[in-house]
Amino acid sequence: MDATNEFPHPLARTPQSATYRLSYLIVDLIIWWGTRGFINDFRKKLNLAPIAYFSTYHGSISHLPTGYMWSPHLMPKPNDWGSLVDVVGYCFLNLGTKYQPPPELSQWLQQGSKPIYIGFGSMPLDDEKKVTAIILDALREMGQRGIISRGWGDLGSFSEVPADVFILEDCPHDWLFPRCTAVVHHGGAGTTAAGLIAGCPTTVVPFFGDQFFWGEIVHARGVGPAPIRVTELTTEALSNAIRFMLDPEVKSRSLELAIAIGNEDGVAAAVDSFHRHLPSELPLTPPPAPAEEERLDLLQLLSRYLEKCCLPFNS
Repeated sequence: MDATNEFPHPLARTPQSATYRLSYLIVDLIIWWGTRGFINDFRKKLNLAPIAYFSTYHGSISHLPTGYMWSPHLMPKPNDWGSLVDVVGYCFLNLGTKYQPPPELSQWLQQGSKPIYIGFGSMPLDDEKKVTAIILDALREMGQRGIISRGWGDLGSFSEVPADVFILEDCPHDWLFPRCTAVVHHGGAGTTAAGLIAGCPTTVVPFFGDQFFWGEIVHARGVGPAPIRVTELTTEALSNAIRFMLDPEVKSRSLELAIAIGNEDGVAAAVDSFHRHLPSELPLTPPPAPAEEERLDLLQLLSRYLEKCCLPFNS
């Protein structure tokens, strides 16, 4: 991912803005160190020369045309990203257009007010009984109907479920979320996008990875409360989050953002970006990387990058 001074790498968590740019190098090197063997083995099968991180990418991908598929209305393109980088908008699959809900789900939705969706997708849970009890208690305390997605964590399997709660096995988010008043989920990029375009205030309960990042972006945009770590999820914390999402001003901001995202055409923008950056002639294959670079350890690579890129006063 292109480095910027405006926010840290989505897979990194650093409170100091001075370290934002450095976080990209560290995360990229860790990923490269774990995948370089697979990449170069595959290139060998294609009769392509092996590549090394610094000789090929120069410690950055900023010289490569890149398109990021999130809404610029949610997170605008950073000012320090150049003309080769585009934020094209979301590219939705629209899986719900052909979805036929089971009769019991349709009937339940028609029996009362719009529910709050709560689900964590494929995220594992250490204690699904405890988490289910927290969800049920928070919904009861706030007087809200709720849809609990069972997910891989097996929510709702061990509890007596009240009539105003529906346990869901599987359903396309783009069909379900417009029928909900708010959503609570793990903060995956796709799930976050589906909730935002549906106009749903969003509470993110992050487990790992970029989920913390998207939770903080949603909160900064004013369409959801501060993210709640799954390890810190309590009835009180979830009740407060639901109370925040039910605020009319939060709902209004969510609907405004949904309209803005809906007016975008991420697919068309992505295609335009691809064609706009195509070179008139295909570049030559880069020369093989020096063999010694692949023998350097991670600390040596980091030191080399700092000398080249982060200490401009060095000659």
